[in-house]
Amino acid sequence: MDFITEINIAITKIETQLDQTNQRLAELEKDFTDVKLNPYGITTIDFQERQELLEDSTKMEGVIMGLNLAKDTYESTVAA
Repeated sequence: MDFITEINIAITKIETQLDQTNQRLAELEKDFTDVKLNPYGITTIDFQERQELLEDSTKMEGVIMGLNLAKDTYESTVAA
């Protein structure tokens, strides 16, 4: 396999993980709106999980942008 194919495979895998993370975030947000915020409803663990998912999502978006940049740079170098 060539370099571009390998990068495309990596991008696809990360996008799949990102979709799963975003789905879990959507579930948490729905749960948060369904439960009144009180000491016995939503726990700090729920908020911590949400925060970790948001951080993971941001990191994955950064990785995807970096891989796309690497692919574009490689393509422009090979084309030159």
